Amino acid sequence: MFRFNLRRKPIFKSRRVLLVSICVLIMLSCGSGEIQNFEGIAIHADPRVDRIDLRIYLVDRNGTPLIWNQSILSPSVGVSTISEADFTTNAKVYSIRNGEKHRKVYDGRLVDLRWSQELNRLDRLMTAEIPRAFIEEDPERDTPLGIITIEVQTEKQGPFTDTLEKAEIYKF
Repeated sequence: MFRFNLRRKPIFKSRRVLLVSICVLIMLSCGSGEIQNFEGIAIHADPRVDRIDLRIYLVDRNGTPLIWNQSILSPSVGVSTISEADFTTNAKVYSIRNGEKHRKVYDGRLVDLRWSQELNRLDRLMTAEIPRAFIEEDPERDTPLGIITIEVQTEKQGPFTDTLEKAEIYKF
């Protein structure tokens, strides 16, 4: 009789622990598809001969880049995996004339969007490109520079935009 009472208590406690654990996992999975503290983007462009390479940093409300694997809700691991295909992107490129925005020369999606990481840095970063062949020639422009506006959004977050002034959009 005494022996049965000792065995029943641990069984009930382990069931409670199991039930609480399942509830915690369900609550964490409800946040799936969201990147914690993701409240904006910051873009940088690197001109290449045949394309414009873009680095899109995911930032918090203060403009500080988010860090990889900072929490359980990370974009590329675990229950909250967010694929590049889950992002909707739009790029608008404008030529410049007399120092002002002149004509829209590209309006479309970013090409080859993918997660990336710079050497010796932990910033959450995506890279993409705009092929120069997609950018229309503007004969009225007076500089090879232009303005690039990028918009990024997921099903649960965004849209977030950032504009890069005086980016090299045409070859010299």
